[in-house]
Amino acid sequence: MRKTDHFSDVCWHADTCALAGAAAFFAGIPDAAIVVNGPMWCYFYAMRHLEDSQPLLSRRMVCTQLDNEAIVFGTEEYLRDTLAPYVEKPPALLCIESNCSASLIGDDMAGIAREMGIGCPVVVFDSGGLTGGFAEGYAKAAAAVLDVLSPPPMPDTSWRRVNLLGLTPGYCNGMNDQRELERLLNLAGYEVNACPGGGTEAAGLSRLTQAALNIVVHEELGRPLAERMEKDYQIPFIAPRLPYGVAGTRAWLEAVGTALPGKKLDVALSVCDKERDRLFLFLNEFKMVWGELWFEEAVVAAPPSTAFGLAAALRGEWADMGRLTVIVQQPRFGAIAPDMGDLVDAVCPAEAAGQVEAVLGRLSSGLLLGSSSENQLLRRAGRKEVQFFPVANPVEEHIRLTELPFMGLRGAGYVQECLWNDAVLQMIRDGRKERL
Repeated sequence: MRKTDHFSDVCWHADTCALAGAAAFFAGIPDAAIVVNGPMWCYFYAMRHLEDSQPLLSRRMVCTQLDNEAIVFGTEEYLRDTLAPYVEKPPALLCIESNCSASLIGDDMAGIAREMGIGCPVVVFDSGGLTGGFAEGYAKAAAAVLDVLSPPPMPDTSWRRVNLLGLTPGYCNGMNDQRELERLLNLAGYEVNACPGGGTEAAGLSRLTQAALNIVVHEELGRPLAERMEKDYQIPFIAPRLPYGVAGTRAWLEAVGTALPGKKLDVALSVCDKERDRLFLFLNEFKMVWGELWFEEAVVAAPPSTAFGLAAALRGEWADMGRLTVIVQQPRFGAIAPDMGDLVDAVCPAEAAGQVEAVLGRLSSGLLLGSSSENQLLRRAGRKEVQFFPVANPVEEHIRLTELPFMGLRGAGYVQECLWNDAVLQMIRDGRKERL
């Protein structure tokens, strides 16, 4: 293996392959089983990305363990051995996804599953890295499920039912954020109908069209499914900026209310205002002792929806800073830079090794919201004064055992709590109260 000289070469942290993205979608269906038709390396690559949020996933995600012989003579024997347990005990939904090499063989996996008599819906498709990255694999899996389940067209705009699209446990803190979004929607008088890839079981996905509005959460993941459902089932969708911070949460709820008026939207907005006032009083007293939360330089590195949403809350509400840079993971999917006005000073794709190295090289002190990939590079360079808060995978330095979100009202308090506590701790270590 050649020596890695560039940031983009370090396990290509900027994205994972389509197989991992598709597996993440099905991992978010609790009663679905996942069969990776490929070698163990691909299987463990995807599992490494998903096991942090679902440590028991290996109980329902297995691998055909293809070897060189299978690549030459076909995968049918390996596939039959792996599928055998599902003949007697079929799951609610079975996904069979092939990696790059198995995709080239072209075995009729759906035909093999039917011939074996597996009595459940079976979703089969190719999802190797040659088809794209995490977002492309996730979107392909969602489309395949819609094809197989074929829910009847039954939209009714008189309902206050909504779907949340583009959710995944494969994103950092994704499950906790989802619970907060559902809480906010219930508070505003909406009923969450389904969250494909985000906790809804297979039976619930067959009712996917029984909603009046689709709310896209992570746009790089959920927008393709939303566009298709709008075209095939006439269900409108919105994709507002993610609700980070109190102001961002209020704007998100208002966007939902504009698209589909909520019965108790005024109640939810009132709760937002009360939380804004509560945090203001707490922080104002804290600032009298420690001063303003100030960073000379701040960097946010995450998938696009997360990165731009966090950047807006960071500069607009959580802290003051001199320069704010966004490093976008998965930039090939959709527009890299939405209109952020004066909030962001610079944007660069994670694959642009030279730009990313320049951004991190300049970060001698300040704040990093990102993954362990960026943080480890800073630590290896001896940058001990950079405050780090993990918001994207992989995360190696932190363990999160609570259900505290990053999004919504609960997330607004939690993130600010972490930023302030870390900043004060750093200041005490430096022995300089004037740092803030």
